[in-house]
Amino acid sequence: MAYHKESLKLEMKEVIYVKPSSPIPSSILSLSDFDLRNDCNGMGQIILVYQSSNLDSPNNKLDPFLVIKEALSKAMFYYYPLAGRLVENGDRKLSIHLEPNHGVPLVEAIANCHLSYLEYLDGNDVEIANKLAFDLPLQDKNGHQYPLVLKVTKFLCGSFTIGLGVSHVVCDGVGVAQFFKAMNELASGKSEPSIKPVWKRECVLVGSINKQPFQDPMGMDTLAISPYLPTSNLVHGCIKFCL
Repeated sequence: MAYHKESLKLEMKEVIYVKPSSPIPSSILSLSDFDLRNDCNGMGQIILVYQSSNLDSPNNKLDPFLVIKEALSKAMFYYYPLAGRLVENGDRKLSIHLEPNHGVPLVEAIANCHLSYLEYLDGNDVEIANKLAFDLPLQDKNGHQYPLVLKVTKFLCGSFTIGLGVSHVVCDGVGVAQFFKAMNELASGKSEPSIKPVWKRECVLVGSINKQPFQDPMGMDTLAISPYLPTSNLVHGCIKFCL
C-alpha cells in the first residue's frame, strides 16, 4: 500500500554529537589540491534502507539507533577526520580542524508508519527521501561545516533508514563505502575494521603548476580507442543500487 507524502510524520529527537571512542588530539589536517577543487565543495546525501528481519515482532530486537551510535563512535577512532570541522583559511582554502570535543552530528527520528508503506523507497520519491535525509544545519555555530552527518529514522515495523551526508571534499563514494563497511564490521563485534584508512593528503600538494604542455612519449596516434568511451551526448538519470 502506497503512502501519501503528506501523511509521513517524523518525531525528531535532539541532535547528539558522537565522539571517537578514544580522544583525538587538537590538530589541523591539510587537504590535497584535488580535494580543493570548486566542484568538490558540496555535501552528498545518501539514504540507506534496512528492512527488519523480525516484522512480526519488531520490538524484540536491538535498538538500531544505539547500535549505530556505538559503531559510529568506534569507527571514528580510525576515521577521525570525519569528526572534525571544515574551516576556511585566509587563502580561502579549506582544512580540517580537530578538537577533543568535536563529534559527528547524529539525530534520531521516529516515523508514524511501516517502511513497506513507502514501498521501501523503491519509487525514487525525492520528497520522501528529503524527509529521511539529514535536514538540519550542516554547519556549527561558528559557520564551520561538518564533514559527516547522520540521521537514523526508525519505522513501526522495526525497519530503519540511515540518511548520511558527507562532504565530497573529505570523502568520495569509495571512501564512504569503506567507512560503512568498517561500521558494519564494528557493529557485528569485530575489534577493528578489516581495512584501516591512512591520511596522507599533504603528500598530494602541488607546489607550482608546470605550464609546459605534457609530451606523450608514445604519441597521440598510438593511443587505444574504446567504443565504450562516452560521447558528448550525455544523459542524466537516476540509478538505484540494491546491496
